[in-house]
Amino acid sequence: MKCPACTSGEQRVLSTRTGDSKITLPRGMRKVGAVWYWRGTDGLTKEIEAKLRDAKLSMRAGSTPVQARLWWEKHISPALVAAVPDDDVAGTLEEIIRKYEADELATIKRDATKKEYEGRIRRLRAVFRTKRYPKNEVQALLSGYLSAVIVTQHLHDNRERAASANKDIQLLSRMFRLARVRWGLTTFNPCDGIEYLPEAPRDQYVSDERYAQIYNVASPVLQCMLEISTQTGAREGMIFDIRIGDYDETQISLRVTKKRNDKGYITKSYSMTPDLWAALTRALELRKKNRGGAASLPSDYLFITKQGNPCGKEAFKTLWRAVRTKLGLQPREITFHDMRAKAASDSASDVSAQELLHHEDVKVTKRVYRRKVPTGTPLPSAIGGRGGS
Repeated sequence: MKCPACTSGEQRVLSTRTGDSKITLPRGMRKVGAVWYWRGTDGLTKEIEAKLRDAKLSMRAGSTPVQARLWWEKHISPALVAAVPDDDVAGTLEEIIRKYEADELATIKRDATKKEYEGRIRRLRAVFRTKRYPKNEVQALLSGYLSAVIVTQHLHDNRERAASANKDIQLLSRMFRLARVRWGLTTFNPCDGIEYLPEAPRDQYVSDERYAQIYNVASPVLQCMLEISTQTGAREGMIFDIRIGDYDETQISLRVTKKRNDKGYITKSYSMTPDLWAALTRALELRKKNRGGAASLPSDYLFITKQGNPCGKEAFKTLWRAVRTKLGLQPREITFHDMRAKAASDSASDVSAQELLHHEDVKVTKRVYRRKVPTGTPLPSAIGGRGGS
């Protein structure tokens, strides 16, 4: 295979000599003062330049043509090769995976999310990378092409890790959607219509005694969050998003970001109770101890860090990790999301739990969030009869 730089006109010859040898520098090299710099000159190389700059790589190539050429071969040439499929890669799933890594994975900013997706890509690559992808529905019926049958068999082989396997194939389906609508590589998605593995819902119920243990070792701010969650069923993201103007002595409105409208969210109102008011009032007093917390506006976030920034997932993880350490809990033994399940489980009925958690289908509430094992009342002795006929 030819170097993609050669086939795309990336090379150019500069009349630069070192001794008796002529140095060939690639297109995009320019000399500013005594230093050589490189920049992208077309769509592909400009995209490569942007990614390298995002990775904090300087475009300073060196002070001599030799250094500039070596810099280009180290940083730019591999990126160009990766962008153009090899002959044995074109038409295989490896081609789609590489496209996804360049277009989608590179845009993920959060390290934890990026690491999770990289793990899923590694598993998909290990199983499917050499499989040829069908470009239409007819090819999917031919031997040697990735089909719904092969994908389903993969799920069946990994049924002991159902949740993770389902997410892997959901990512694969996402890749094929992009291959169809963005990259124009295929018109067929072999993941469409497959049956995913059934996932056993989490059954961890936090008893009142266990909740008291968690509450007692939590920081004051986390205690307020725990109270809000166990009383309203709010997710951690909904709690982060509470503004000072969202509540008063009569009610509180929480933003439900998983149900989006043209605003990006809908609001759910709850009647104010003395216990909920106490938690919110305490949170506001704690806020005043942080930078900028004393001067608060209705649009300001209720929960902020010591530096005055809105509380987010990373700050919250620090608070929750301290609880796990003090109680000796494993990472998934008890999660903050279990507080939402506790609110549902402690509700008077399935319907009241559904309304509290703003679910559209009560079946979801019953299957996933109603975790408290019901207690029955023993019947009286059958000796002498129970009053029935």
